[in-house]
Amino acid sequence: MSFSIDVKYELCGCEVPDRLREALRYGMMFGFKGSEPHFVTYDKKCAGFVRRIFPKHMMNITVSPISSGNSYCVMPADPLAAIKYDYFEKTIGTESIGASDEDVGMFLRGAFITCGNVYVQQAGYHFELSVGDEGKTKSLYKLINEQGMNVNISHRGAVWFLFSKNSENIADILTFMGAVQSAMKIMNIKIIKEVRSNINRSVNCETANIDRTARASAKQLDDIRLVLDNLGGDKLSDELREIAELRLNNPDMSLRELGTLTEPNLSRSGINHRFEKISKLAEEIRNSRN
Repeated sequence: MSFSIDVKYELCGCEVPDRLREALRYGMMFGFKGSEPHFVTYDKKCAGFVRRIFPKHMMNITVSPISSGNSYCVMPADPLAAIKYDYFEKTIGTESIGASDEDVGMFLRGAFITCGNVYVQQAGYHFELSVGDEGKTKSLYKLINEQGMNVNISHRGAVWFLFSKNSENIADILTFMGAVQSAMKIMNIKIIKEVRSNINRSVNCETANIDRTARASAKQLDDIRLVLDNLGGDKLSDELREIAELRLNNPDMSLRELGTLTEPNLSRSGINHRFEKISKLAEEIRNSRN
């Protein structure tokens, strides 16, 4: 089952007070499509809910078999239903649905059930309301943004739609419509993704640090062996001989860890300075051979 269907099931299962039923019906009709308004879904439960929310004489369901099951089409049995719920109007009137947050939230709930989708994918999040008509889409855009919930507007050819890819915006919209549990799932998924991402970054960073330490240690060991083989330990100062012996005995240690073994303890930069001196001696030996 898709996340969109989960959201719609939650919205269909929420209580609808009598005083808000008209706002819900307006929203559902707003999401219908075509010159003869209709709503098509492959989910029997959603189709049945849309049918039941209207008076019994007002909506019909037709069932069409398809390869994967059935397709359900809900459409007005009474042509006046489209007129009653302003289907052919291009703007949303608050005088029809009401101006309170509850009214607008219920209107959006109805619209999402009949023309909305929300996806949670590896690549991110996507919320969409596909009304189709440019004028109706812009009116819906204005209504949603007036509530402080940001969505974007776009179109695919002649089909206009609203969308958001921001998880927090999507969660806010779902909550506003009444899908609180689905909104919480979105945020939980986001938290899990962020934790995994942080762990991966930390592991990658640690791996990179280990690689850098290993490469630096290998270079230091080569330099030390070259200097000892050609000059001998007696030619090194006490401080260089000390750090050379520490590196030979502790090839995997970081500079900071080596610094805790010196007397007195040295900082990372102090240890690095000594290795630079050894490296300079090694380069002089290599150059003398050319």
